[in-house]
Amino acid sequence: MRSTLDELKQGLSELKDFVSSIKHVNDALSSNENSEVRKFAALRRRFDNAAFIVALYASFESYIEALGAAYANLEAKRLAYGHLPTKLITKHLQRSADLLSRGRLGEGRYAGLTPAHVVANLHGCLNGQTPYVLNSAAVVWHDTNFRAKDIDEIFAAVGIENICTIARNGDSLNKWYAAAKGLSQAPADGVPSTVIVQRLNDIVERRNEVAHRGGNPEVLLGTHEMSESLGFIESLSEDIFSVVVANYLNAHITIGSGAEILTLMEKPFRKGTLVVVSPPSIALYVGQAVFVCRHTGGARWGRIQSMQLNGKEYQSLEPSTTAPEGIGIGLDFICTAKSSITALEKDDDLIWTPKSVN
Repeated sequence: MRSTLDELKQGLSELKDFVSSIKHVNDALSSNENSEVRKFAALRRRFDNAAFIVALYASFESYIEALGAAYANLEAKRLAYGHLPTKLITKHLQRSADLLSRGRLGEGRYAGLTPAHVVANLHGCLNGQTPYVLNSAAVVWHDTNFRAKDIDEIFAAVGIENICTIARNGDSLNKWYAAAKGLSQAPADGVPSTVIVQRLNDIVERRNEVAHRGGNPEVLLGTHEMSESLGFIESLSEDIFSVVVANYLNAHITIGSGAEILTLMEKPFRKGTLVVVSPPSIALYVGQAVFVCRHTGGARWGRIQSMQLNGKEYQSLEPSTTAPEGIGIGLDFICTAKSSITALEKDDDLIWTPKSVN
């Protein structure tokens, strides 16, 4: 599942490099001694704008589709087909039929998908086959471009309601919003919902304008506006991922079976990155995967960065270590007094990146 976000970030990184290059290219064209070459600057600006907005939207759309499908497939491994959310079962059946009737299988986004695959998967689902395979293209089927309501519908079908509303309280989006508005900190109640709605609408409308008018839109984006749109999409995507991760962790991690909630003995220190916990019944070690599920709906996760007991640093501690004053643990994310930290005995590589301790 983590790979979906990694791929998006790679694409957005390339787009950032592209935006950074625009001024240099335009300056070189505008200052050229040849008047014919100088004319290319205006032409480049129009087509740079078109290329940017199409690539930005395409990257985001692919990400939402991939993440929605990945989460649905994980739920399919956990639950019998008949126990999946009713919305998902209904959509999967209806859209599998649509794939067969009008999906243009074997072409474009459906390259490699045949009618036989769709029918075989659906047959297995409806007849109680174990394990069964969902038709991912049916799970994330959509007839319109991704505005906020469309993203909500994609994830509601797989069991996560109001994902854009929850994401507006996420760390990344609030950091982006505060920077964009020149605020010292984001609003206490999160980024206004209208910001997400309007920003996505603007990107979709610009994308559609390019599709219908080619490289000649009415209003061109400058590099500042491009960078701001990139920051918005990256931040929203990270916080949507955070909401999906929280749902995954709540459903797939079983306390007492490879995971344990660490009991806070006092409020977190060092802006929430240092906590003191009671000795748990599992071993602790530097680099261990830990997470918190926030009351606002998202998750924060990372690894133990340091441990201290009685003023001494430790790389690992055995289960039920004697520590009347608690064990100090350094984190690479913020934990609040309202949070419950969970430690995993083994990594979950669907979420955690390879071990890295600062």
